[in-house]
Amino acid sequence: MGERARCANLTKKPTDRERRKVALGYIYPLDKVSINESYSSSTYSKRVCSVESLETSTNTSADSTYDQAPMLPPSSSPAIRPTTLVEEPFRGTEVTHATLTPAGALLRLATYSTALLIPEGAIPKHQRHSVALSIVRDDKHHVPVPTGPRSTYLSPVVFCGPVDTKVNKPIVMQLPHCAENLSDWAFSLYSAPDNVTPWCKVVTIGEETLNTPALVQIDKRYAYVLTEAFGKYVLVGESATDIQERVACKKLRLFICGPSTVPEFSDVSLRVYIVEDNPGAEERCRHCEQEIGGVLLGRSTVLHFADVGQAGLNIDLQCVGGWRAKSSSERQTIPFSHVWNSACTALHCSFTLCRTEHDKCDFKIVVQASQDVPQGLDERLTAIGVPATLSISSFVPMAKDGRHCQHSSSSFETMTICSVGSGDHNTNLLATDRFRLSKDVKRKLCRCLDPPTQKRNDWRMLAAHLNVDRYLTYFATRPSPTDQILDLWECRNRDLNALQQLIEICRTMERPDAVAILEQIQPAAPWV
Repeated sequence: MGERARCANLTKKPTDRERRKVALGYIYPLDKVSINESYSSSTYSKRVCSVESLETSTNTSADSTYDQAPMLPPSSSPAIRPTTLVEEPFRGTEVTHATLTPAGALLRLATYSTALLIPEGAIPKHQRHSVALSIVRDDKHHVPVPTGPRSTYLSPVVFCGPVDTKVNKPIVMQLPHCAENLSDWAFSLYSAPDNVTPWCKVVTIGEETLNTPALVQIDKRYAYVLTEAFGKYVLVGESATDIQERVACKKLRLFICGPSTVPEFSDVSLRVYIVEDNPGAEERCRHCEQEIGGVLLGRSTVLHFADVGQAGLNIDLQCVGGWRAKSSSERQTIPFSHVWNSACTALHCSFTLCRTEHDKCDFKIVVQASQDVPQGLDERLTAIGVPATLSISSFVPMAKDGRHCQHSSSSFETMTICSVGSGDHNTNLLATDRFRLSKDVKRKLCRCLDPPTQKRNDWRMLAAHLNVDRYLTYFATRPSPTDQILDLWECRNRDLNALQQLIEICRTMERPDAVAILEQIQPAAPWV
């Protein structure tokens, strides 16, 4: 099947069920829900996002290289149906398996803050399937996404499979992203079933129609994808161009790596990796270095890198105490396109150091990275001009730091078009694969909130309070809008107090019937 035919299948015509749903005539008519409405119904103006289908540049330079990390060993479970992305060895941190039953499943890769929720009732009774969730790292699986020259990867490439798994209702995937100032971005979701089939654009946010096969909810640190198709997914973005030209900015982080032992009389090669500031970035660099016998030595502060002309990335290295950079290579400049179009690979540059004195004990290396800020940039973009820095005072390997493995996942504080906590780490997360709402509780809530009301305090108000009301048509065309909203809530709101917050939302909606249903849940776990 060709790419055009596969994309056509993704955008199939609405079913009779969907047409009947539209014909029900909710108090909030579906024909008045603009597909170009703002991300937030109250705070952001209308816009249309687009990504041109052009080939992405993948040039490299002599001072830059790309991650060639292999995949990790799979679990020996024979139940996994073979797919081209889970045949090869995976490391334990980059893949997880589960047995899917009619009760559903929740798979999580904690190091990468990635999750897959398959809701209860997604497969028929008496069926069982083995499913997998993995981070795709090997370059041979990175078939270039056909985006424009100003597009950039914002999330890791995530695979859920097997690709022939059939479900009766949408699954929910959580993908971390590194986009900053979300209103400056035009986001698109791309998908491919395997490492051979070309990528196909699933949706551009703001351009959804009844034929769109997926919904993407963008929060400050995560994207949540509702879809019925398994396969590879990646979030891509470029500067938005609605009312005025915007400047998209993504967050990067630098890691410095070197040899595990330092020879006394020979030169030392140091590598500085430039990667997206997503959970798992540290683990990714560690693995690259393990392949060549190196170790991770230090981590930088966050670097804000913007889509501003052709402004490249300057990396300066300074040595104090017995070492110096050879051949006056204390500064290296990486072209803009190498950074912006790095396609989820571990871009890095190298510095060679030689000894100047052997008895110095005040050794220190400082690395500073910055982007040249063009004249006349808006004040809100001043963070772009702030250099990222890191320093090391020994060649001792850096200890693992779990604080940098996860973003916060609180979903009740908003920023422009998103709702998520303001910190980079939140220890108040639910560490379990159990669903908090049983099938019976969800059924009762759906009976309460699915029927439209004159006060509009039904599923539409629930979506608004949860900040997932950007494109209500997606929920309205489902057999139960409330059911889909609660599935998204289950994956998106993993704080210990999320259930209590849901109860408070129902109180605010003046729905004592829904409050009573939720309060009857026995506190079998510490989230109540």
